[in-house]
Amino acid sequence: MTHVHFQPVGGAAGDMTLASLIDAGASPEEVSAALHRLDVPFELSTEKTEVNGVNALRVTVRRPEEHAHRDFRAIRAIIENAGLPPKAAGRAVEAFRRLAVAEGAVHGVDPEEVAFHEVGAVDSIVDVVGSCVALDLLDAASVTCGPLPMGTGVVRAAHGNLPVPGPATLEVLKGSKVRWTKEPRETTTPTGASLMAAFTGGRFTDAAPPMTLLSVGYGAGRARLEHAPNLLRAVVGELEGPAGELVLLEANVDDAAGEILGAAVEKLLAAGAPDAWLEPIVMKRGRGAYKVCALVEGADIERLARQLMRETGALGVRHTGVGRTVAERRHATVKLPYGRCRVKIGSLDGEDFVAAPEYADASRLAEKTGLPLARVYADARVAYGTQAPPTARS
Repeated sequence: MTHVHFQPVGGAAGDMTLASLIDAGASPEEVSAALHRLDVPFELSTEKTEVNGVNALRVTVRRPEEHAHRDFRAIRAIIENAGLPPKAAGRAVEAFRRLAVAEGAVHGVDPEEVAFHEVGAVDSIVDVVGSCVALDLLDAASVTCGPLPMGTGVVRAAHGNLPVPGPATLEVLKGSKVRWTKEPRETTTPTGASLMAAFTGGRFTDAAPPMTLLSVGYGAGRARLEHAPNLLRAVVGELEGPAGELVLLEANVDDAAGEILGAAVEKLLAAGAPDAWLEPIVMKRGRGAYKVCALVEGADIERLARQLMRETGALGVRHTGVGRTVAERRHATVKLPYGRCRVKIGSLDGEDFVAAPEYADASRLAEKTGLPLARVYADARVAYGTQAPPTARS
């Protein structure tokens, strides 16, 4: 399972986050292609630079001069209508949601109505969405980040000079561990804080989990700092062992129709939950009900818990940490006389022990041909056994 650990050596900002992930191996061409699905004009460029003798990457977003402000509702619509990978879109919306809540608290405005200034600019939208797409391209199943550094002084903003750290930055990081520095400038921006909070669920720690190192990327900031190199480092690795930690979300619902609950499960899965399901239960006074359950990664707790509540009408969601032992998984595509079908293969200690046709493909072929679904399943298993190379079958 791939893990990304961010080390905010000099700080964290949107462009530094995007640069560190591209430098760690995310394809800039694929990031740019995904970003062009957004309804905003921009040009993204990258350049190699050196910070205190360390080779790093800097990204630059060029866009037409714009003065229009965007509220959270408008930014969310831009992201949701772009056809991005669900997990990337979800993380981006969550980052802007956290900013909207923070700005709303600072200015006394409903988060939906918050009009972003600097953050609403095209370059900030590109930084946030691009970072989420890059994380998805690295196939990051989990993310951690060290405590973010807080500088001092003042920073120029749309409302005039503001103290450093910015009020919105501190609101985003409420409840999170931070570290204070003597750096006389802004080191962590509201965008950087919201991205890291969205990625990690707001839990920051210097201790990265044990992992096999795969790649390292350095994102360069633009200012020269006095006390640290202005770098954000992204460390990509494979977590040790087969175990993975997830969080179980649960809500008891007794006043929603079955089709509503079924749709909620489908939407949770589409939004990135590794698994989601319904359990029939009996509540107080003998009322029949359902428990809506979803397994989620730590960084997705708040986003998917809110989605569960919106879709089902539940007024609260329980969180429980769960461990799991997982098999190694991969996919193969087999050719059948009537079409192609993906097969999911599970293995333990290098030996395959199960080959399961993908339901979506098998169902599509059954509908197309009129064959029973069980027949398609059987044909796909036989085809995998004959078409897969011996090393894949074990």
